[in-house]
Amino acid sequence: MLQSAARFIAQRQWIIWTWSFLILVACTWPGKDIPAAPVVGFDKIVHSGLFTVWAILALIIYPKKSRLVVGLGMAYGLGLEFYQQLLPFDRTFDWWDAVADAVGVGIGYLFTNLALKN
Repeated sequence: MLQSAARFIAQRQWIIWTWSFLILVACTWPGKDIPAAPVVGFDKIVHSGLFTVWAILALIIYPKKSRLVVGLGMAYGLGLEFYQQLLPFDRTFDWWDAVADAVGVGIGYLFTNLALKN
C-alpha cells in the first residue's frame, strides 16, 4: 500500500509545491487568529509534522536528490522564521520552531529510507 501511494505521489510534482505553499500560508497566518495550543509545545509538534510530510513528499518525488531535499527543507524552515520576523503582525522568529522544522525533515528522511526503500 505504501509503495502504491509513493508511485502515485512520485508522478505528481505539484503535490510538493502545493504542500510548500500551504506551509507558507500556515506560517503567515496571524498568531492571534490561531487557537490556543492544547499542551505546551504543541506548536513544535505541528512544525515538525508539517516538515515531516514535506520531506516525505519531496523525497518520493526527488529520490535521487536526498541531500538537496534535506538541505532545502531545513533552509525553508529557517527562512520561514526570518520571514515571520518581517511580518507586520504578531509573528516572530523562533529558533525552536526552526529546530522543530529540521527535526521534521530528519524524521521524514528516516521514514522514507526505512519504510519506503524496503
